[in-house]
Amino acid sequence: MKAPSSPNPSPPLAKTRTPLATLLWSTFKPDPRASLSHRVAVYLCLFFIVSTLTVLGVYLSVKVVAAIIGSRLRRKSERVRRSIFENFKTAEVEADTSETEGKKNASRAVIVGFFHPYCNAGGGGERVLWAAVHATLKEHKNAVCAIYTGDTDVHKAEIIEKVKTRFEIDLDEDRIFIVYLLKRRLVAASTWPRVTLLGQALGSIPLGYEAISKLVPDVFVDTMGYAFTYPLVSLLLNIPVAAYVHYPMISTDMFSTLSLTTQLPKYIYWRIFALMYAFAGAFADVVVTNGTWTFNHIKSVWWLNHLLSLAFDRSKKLEFKILYPPCGTADLQKFDITKPRQPIVLSIAQFRLEKRHEIILEEFAKLVNSDAAPPHTQLVLIGSVRDDRDRKRVYELRLLARELGINDHVHFVLEAKWDEVKNYLRTASVGVNAMWNEHFGIGVVEYTAAGLISVVHESGGPMMDIVVPFEGKPTGLYFSTKTNTDTTLAGALANVFSMSPDEQLEYRARAQQSATRFSVENFDRGWLERLRVLLMLEEFCRVDRISRGLPS
Repeated sequence: MKAPSSPNPSPPLAKTRTPLATLLWSTFKPDPRASLSHRVAVYLCLFFIVSTLTVLGVYLSVKVVAAIIGSRLRRKSERVRRSIFENFKTAEVEADTSETEGKKNASRAVIVGFFHPYCNAGGGGERVLWAAVHATLKEHKNAVCAIYTGDTDVHKAEIIEKVKTRFEIDLDEDRIFIVYLLKRRLVAASTWPRVTLLGQALGSIPLGYEAISKLVPDVFVDTMGYAFTYPLVSLLLNIPVAAYVHYPMISTDMFSTLSLTTQLPKYIYWRIFALMYAFAGAFADVVVTNGTWTFNHIKSVWWLNHLLSLAFDRSKKLEFKILYPPCGTADLQKFDITKPRQPIVLSIAQFRLEKRHEIILEEFAKLVNSDAAPPHTQLVLIGSVRDDRDRKRVYELRLLARELGINDHVHFVLEAKWDEVKNYLRTASVGVNAMWNEHFGIGVVEYTAAGLISVVHESGGPMMDIVVPFEGKPTGLYFSTKTNTDTTLAGALANVFSMSPDEQLEYRARAQQSATRFSVENFDRGWLERLRVLLMLEEFCRVDRISRGLPS
């Protein structure tokens, strides 16, 4: 006989959700009777799983937040971008099937953003910036160049005019858009009297955010070395990032200057900063350095560049390249080196502390007070000044020249136009560079192209890239600032002036011929090669954004 059913059957048991941590613990909880090694292995396995999930969660959260902020920035910038293209009337170019991939990408109007907060400084770094802008606009008719600068006190027309007079670069003003940045003080060394490296690095992050919040580019090119902007731009906007590195923020040889017994805190600070710098550099898709010295150091410091490529949607990492700065050597190489030169020692360098003008003045004073100096020997210091700090520097150098008793032999030429610079290069005998580990030295290239005999410090780019033997014979001289050395600057200058006219002419001819590799044409060719890669990456990133439903 069938048992009667209960009038109030009990409901089925509700399914309870077990927290992930509890589930993992119940799964991997070691048996107390197991051996110690077995329990340690289980604990390590559990730690690895939890750590991996945590990192993955943080990474996905960052990506989601970055995508949201990036979408808002793009929508905010859309009106500005539209007005730029309408005002500049960019032409539509039909891409021929035989054209390269880079030129096909150029058929769509793009904005190439150059991040250069001191674009009006008039130095070698600015020559690289404007030469890259000129080559970009000349090759890609639908490209617009946006310059992110903190030079808020000058108008675009004044900037373009200075570029023309200082570098003889004629730009298409209608296709250049200036984005003025109000927070440049955050990257000024004077803002960070303590922990200057870290302060400037972190200060570049809000400055970079200000830049992309005012105008979102299609390609981001940093030509001043603010690497800490790369993660910001790459994660928020998902666009290709290029770096033209003049000088690494921190280099391996800096650690050798510290004593672990007396400077341990500074050593630790630099090591931590080097790790941060390596992480930031990993977000650069195209890395170009200005010479061998910078190339060797940046390749050593940015060791994370390839390891993190897959983690941040950059499956196609490219090797670092050396691209010598454009030095305008063509006109200088036309100078007649057989004509007699005046006893002028020439220095072309911005009036900054690291250029070590005081060493030039002190050593030149020794030359003037010796029997080796020709009659009426002069020292001409040509350079630009960026701010009050540089102007104070010039004032102090003038006082030093007076104290050394060589005031009548020294001339300061500030903010010289290119024609005036060429006149000095045409008549001077010797070119001097005293900076330690100068990253490159465009002024030194100008010396060699004009047929001057260069006397440079035995370090950095001048020694490794520029004043190098040509056909097995020297093109200039080196000097050292170490104590108890015979190769002083004064001694090297004396050696030059003691050469016979024929020997001097041989040096000048070799130097002038060796300068061909620093021509504007070579720079344009190398830059456009890198730009084609950037435009291909830009197309890849744009398709990726569209596929994820983000603004293009």
